[in-house]
Amino acid sequence: MNCFWIENSETMLIELREASDRVAMIPLASIESHGPHLPLGSDPIVADHVMRRVAAQETVAILPTLPYSYVGEARMLPGAIHMGADLVQQMVERMCDEIYRNGFDKIVLCHMHGGNIPLHTGFTKKMLEADKPYAVYSLPVLLGEALKSAADLLEADEQGHACEMETSMNMVACPDLVRLDLLGERTFPGQPTPNVGLAATPVDWVAKYPDMAVGQPQFATKEKGEIIVKAWADAVVKHLRLIKQDQIVPREMARYVQRSNSLRNTNG
Repeated sequence: MNCFWIENSETMLIELREASDRVAMIPLASIESHGPHLPLGSDPIVADHVMRRVAAQETVAILPTLPYSYVGEARMLPGAIHMGADLVQQMVERMCDEIYRNGFDKIVLCHMHGGNIPLHTGFTKKMLEADKPYAVYSLPVLLGEALKSAADLLEADEQGHACEMETSMNMVACPDLVRLDLLGERTFPGQPTPNVGLAATPVDWVAKYPDMAVGQPQFATKEKGEIIVKAWADAVVKHLRLIKQDQIVPREMARYVQRSNSLRNTNG
């Protein structure tokens, strides 16, 4: 069965809805600088590759990857398409509403961009506040399992963005777009950050990595990328199967809505 929403007809989408147990997934990515050696669309390109692997293993309705996100740190370099945090949340919320209107009761956000951390941690709570009739689940970047698979492979001291790990994944997803020759011997060691203890600041990332690249991408290989990408796709599949079986989140969300509305009626 074709799992990709936009490749189905209206009749086929109904069949996909039932075959997927009414579970849909939105891959969330970004367009931003990934150093001089990787494409601006590294995140959506890798996302689409991972989603194809997911679809080969588990039936789920997969929306087109959303390539626009919060990339405020990347605005100082060419190529970023930055959306404010409020707009991104509004856009994803409207997408979820429309997915539910089409008959899907569980919606999974699959984050393919590390800067989506605020959306990952805050959006599910926002949906609870909004009394949504559907359940939202949020999967973080790499899901831990892929990081474990990469741990013994990676040689560079620093990983994080346009690094050895991400460059390796691009070598799998879009090998023709990886240009290590543009790097030469250039590396991207972390720079000093504000000495403010545990306090967060608006420039933590840009101070440490002003070039939006990390470490020594020269260590990247396609073989490393294959292991990491496979582990990531397998982890998404594993979590989708757990989400399909889950009955607690829908039940507790419905109970929350009922009790909070009852409380408002009692108070009013």
